[in-house]
Parts: sequence; structure tokens; C-alpha cells
Amino acid sequence: MANILPFKAVRPTRDKVGLVASRSYQSYSKAELKARLEYNPFSFLHILNPGYKYDKNIHGKERFSLVKNRYLEFKENCIFIQDEIPSYYIYKIVNRNGHTFSGIIAAASTEDYKNDVIKKHEDTIEYREHIFKNYLKTVGFNAEPVLLTYPDNLDIKATITEVQKVRAEYEFTTHFRDTHYLWLVNAPELIDKIKRAFKSIDSIYIADGHHRTASSLLLSEDLKSENNKHSGTETYNFFMSYLIPESELKIHEYNRLIKDLNGLTKEAF
Repeated sequence: MANILPFKAVRPTRDKVGLVASRSYQSYSKAELKARLEYNPFSFLHILNPGYKYDKNIHGKERFSLVKNRYLEFKENCIFIQDEIPSYYIYKIVNRNGHTFSGIIAAASTEDYKNDVIKKHEDTIEYREHIFKNYLKTVGFNAEPVLLTYPDNLDIKATITEVQKVRAEYEFTTHFRDTHYLWLVNAPELIDKIKRAFKSIDSIYIADGHHRTASSLLLSEDLKSENNKHSGTETYNFFMSYLIPESELKIHEYNRLIKDLNGLTKEAF
């Protein structure tokens, strides 16, 4: 029984969303990154690269603190707004190859991960878990949802189809030639329908984001131990996720090149 809940997202205003949106900063070349930081003051890359503003390289706790400061600046300058009503968010991507993905952005439970309702398929590296846990504890926000997948569900599909009949809150295309759409779902009857549909699902699977999920559990355990009034409903008990049905999941091959058999024969290897 999966506990997938609506939440009050912090998100860009409608007029600036296309300027704020960015890929992972590691996917940009140095020239691309420099150009976007110089010519687009609204890019989320300014939050991820706070040292650019001060013309220096920053690492560790200092960087984490400055990431939070830049995030708060975006809120103070009304580039970001926070929804007043807990919502689900229907998110549709049409990528440059013409593939379409539709799913729901929501808050997934760390307890579900701990209890194996949200299942993993790979182990994580402990020191990376702790680095990202400390990052989350300092900055106080999830920037990228964990990608989760669930068995196709007719009720969820029907709700997504119904919501997508009206104009999206966001509709924009990136330089990468992907088109993004986002709808807010805050009508009580639709929220209840989505919540009940996920509760009928026994297992959900992590498609991408194992370290982010593991780090979110570590953070929730940390903050739980520090909170004498812990109830289980606090935001630290959840992490942002993008849930898509299994039928829309595209799994690509992942190849590694072996250069050295480390003294083994081919047969032994």
C-alpha cells in the first residue's frame, strides 16, 4: 500500500518557467554553462552554482549554505512561488525523439522505502548517501524528483487523461528540444481518487535516484531523532518523486568496456 501524497510545491512563476528550467549542471560544457550564467539571470543554474556570483569556486558546507541563500533570493524576488494548497502535479514530457511520458509529481514516503514498498534494484555508496543527506539538511529542498514507476493503473490513467483536457499551467520547449507540460491537481475529489489509487498498489520501483532516496531516509531519521514531537506527517518524512506507469518506462542499454581482466583468463572472467 503506497503512501503517495500531494504537497505544496515551490515552483517558478508561469512567465519565467522556461527561463528557470535547466538540465543537470554536469551535462553542460564549460562554454554552455558560462553563457547561461552570464545571460540568463533566472536560470536555476545560479542556485546550483552559487560561487559564480562571487567569482570563486566553493565546495562543501560553504557551497551548501550559499545554494540555500540563492534559493531564498529566488523566492524573495518572486521568481519562485509556493502553492497554498497541497496538490498533485501532472507532468508530461514530449522529448526530442517524439516519445511521450505522462506521470504525477508527488511526495513519496521514506517509510515506504524503509519498509520495501518502494523497491530498489541497486545498492548505494554510503559516503555519497551522507554527503547528499547533509546537502538536503542544509538547503531544505528537493530540486529534482526521484523517478519512480508503478504497475499501470486504470484509475490513475483516467485521472491524468481528464486533467490534461484543460490548458496546462506550464507549456514550454527547452533548447534541448524537449517540450514540458504541467497541470496542478488540487480539487478534493481528484486528490482523493489519486491517493486511493496509489494505496491500492502494493509495490513501486525506483527507476532513477537511488542515492537521493537513501539520503532522504537518512535525513528523516536524523530529524526524527531531533524532534520530540515527531508525528510522521512532517515534510522531512517525504521526498519529491515523479511517478510514471511501467508501460511508459523506456529502459536503455548500459554498456561498460572491460580493458583489463586483472590477471584472469577469459574463461575465468
